[in-house]
Amino acid sequence: MSTVEDQAAALREKRGERWKIWFVPRSFDGGYTWCARIHGDDLRNVVHADTAEHLDEHIRLRKEDLAADAALSEEAGRDLDSGG
Repeated sequence: MSTVEDQAAALREKRGERWKIWFVPRSFDGGYTWCARIHGDDLRNVVHADTAEHLDEHIRLRKEDLAADAALSEEAGRDLDSGG
């Protein structure tokens, strides 16, 4: 297994089955573009990064955003239920 495959496997293990994680080789410089999305999510919501470490950080930030959105939705629902 190559180093990049090891990195991908480690990231998949860390982030669990919720996230589909893959990499695409770049022909112009020999590097990789790292990609992830939540399984079943719209393809427009793919996260891209230049390294596995940056992808991990982008996933962490995306999870924080999703949690904040869920909290706001819950709060708005309570406001509607209470008439406020």
